Amino acid sequence: MKNMVNGSTESRKAVVMTVTKGGLTQALIRFTDSSYSGTTMLTVERPGKDNLQYLYLPSVGSPRQIEGSDRENNFVDTDFSNEDLGGSRIADYNYKRLADQKTGAYDCYVIERFPKNSSSKYSRHVVVIDKATMIPLNIQFYGRSGRVVKTMRAGQIRNIGNSINIPMYLEVVDIEKKRQTTLSVAAAEEKALNQGYFNRNRMSAKWAEQ
Repeated sequence: MKNMVNGSTESRKAVVMTVTKGGLTQALIRFTDSSYSGTTMLTVERPGKDNLQYLYLPSVGSPRQIEGSDRENNFVDTDFSNEDLGGSRIADYNYKRLADQKTGAYDCYVIERFPKNSSSKYSRHVVVIDKATMIPLNIQFYGRSGRVVKTMRAGQIRNIGNSINIPMYLEVVDIEKKRQTTLSVAAAEEKALNQGYFNRNRMSAKWAEQ
C-alpha cells in the first residue's frame, strides 16, 4: 500500500484475510511493517443489521468499535475510508440504474447510489460494476457541493479459485486533499483459515499467515 502526499510517498505492507459463510463475509486487515505494524481492522457482516467494525491499535491495547460517522473517516492515515473497507451495506443506499457502458475490456453496469443517512458527507456515488464478476471498477464520490471529491478505481481482476475474483490493484484519489492511496496485491490464494482469528478478542493475536 502506498500513500502519496505532495509528491512524497510512504509504503506499507499488509495482510488481508476474508472468509464467507452463509453469504456473509468477515474480513481482517493487518499492517505488518512501518510504525503501523500490528494495527488491525475486523469487519463482520450481519444479516439485516449494520456491519460490525473494530480497530485494534497496539498503542491502545484493546479494540474499539467503529460506529456512525466514524465509518466515513479515513482508515489509519490512508485515503480509504472505514466504509470503503466494508463498513456499509446494500440497504444503506437508494439506487438508480444508469445506461450500461464499456470500461476498457469490461462490460459494465452503471448505478447511482444515494446515502439514506442525511448526515453523510457524500450526496451520491456513481458506481461502474463489471458484469462478469460484479466487482466495482470505478466509483465517483460526490460531495454535498455536487462536485466529485473522491474517486476509487480497481483493476487487474484475477480469479484465485472456486469462482473467487479479486482486483489486484486499487487506487483512491482524494481530490480535495490532493493525495492518493494505491493498494497492489503481491499474492493471493484460496486456503483454509483459522476462523478463530475473526474475533474482536483475538485481534492482537499473531497470525501464522504473517
